[in-house]
Amino acid sequence: MRLSPGDVGTCGGLMTDGHAQVLREGRSAIAGLGATANSTTSVMGRSYPGAGARIGASMVFGFIAARHATGPMFRTHP
Repeated sequence: MRLSPGDVGTCGGLMTDGHAQVLREGRSAIAGLGATANSTTSVMGRSYPGAGARIGASMVFGFIAARHATGPMFRTHP
């Protein structure tokens, strides 16, 4: 395993799709496995502009993951 210096955030992590589902190396989704926050690859790539930069993306992808996991059960639009 290669180690590289970084700061407060992660500089890599699990790859996810637009539904926050974890992807295999071949980029196919692993059913039922979602991830967000510091355990995933940043939406900012391998950069980290500063403390708290990942909070907004974590909240958004957490919401997206929950909606995707529940399917149409809790949808309010037609």
